[in-house]
Amino acid sequence: AYSDFAVHCTWEGDNTILTLQCGRYLVATALEARKGQPLPANLAYLKAALSKDGSVSTNACNGSTPEQVSSLDTLKAAWSSVAANAIINAVRDFEAGLAKGLSKDNAYEHSSASRLHAARMHTYTYLLHRFAAQVEQSPKALRPVLTLLAQLFGAHSAVQHSGEFLQSGFYSGSQVEALKTFVNHACIEVRKDAVPLTDAFGYTDYVINSPLGRYDGDVYEKYFELVTGLNPTKPIPYFDSLIKPLLERTNEVETGPELEIDQE
Repeated sequence: AYSDFAVHCTWEGDNTILTLQCGRYLVATALEARKGQPLPANLAYLKAALSKDGSVSTNACNGSTPEQVSSLDTLKAAWSSVAANAIINAVRDFEAGLAKGLSKDNAYEHSSASRLHAARMHTYTYLLHRFAAQVEQSPKALRPVLTLLAQLFGAHSAVQHSGEFLQSGFYSGSQVEALKTFVNHACIEVRKDAVPLTDAFGYTDYVINSPLGRYDGDVYEKYFELVTGLNPTKPIPYFDSLIKPLLERTNEVETGPELEIDQE
């Protein structure tokens, strides 16, 4: 009940609030790591992406072919570099606020835009790393298709945010084009397993409640049944009295009585 109440109060604003809170956590953790504190597991990628002075390591992809730039290890390194770059930029904005004499809380507000961006980049990175970790633990027979799916997620997301990778220097323009080529190829390959991959979520027909998403694939007959059920063929009781007169009315305008003003 409270979750419904909270959503009705903020609607979709709660996602932004949570994202900003995540960005605050990222900034605080990066500052602690700079002091020598250990990184939590969900930010372990920062260790490899950051130099000893706290700046982002200038890692770059050495591959040129679609296969090379889209390997799972390369994509993990690419997203780690982008997320680390976004987090360090948020830290700089936070410290710039402090340098202006702002309080700690106001300095966080000063860096809200960069914190929001850092949290988004971190989310993509975390999802890809967790996806890859689960693929490694999956049954051997499932690994090829799950690996391709993980690559498609990482590569497609990278293409959608290609500016971040160009800015960080990890990918060049030609390498981004190679990523696009891989995404097109991966979509064709993944399409072959689209149905079993979707069925793997285990949603029942009752939960989906859609004639177009039936497990047995009997789409057309069930959709026709739904349409005919919502549009009965029996006569509508108010058709003759209300609708038919409107449909059969003419465009002739009835003339009223002539007034003296019309004769002037």
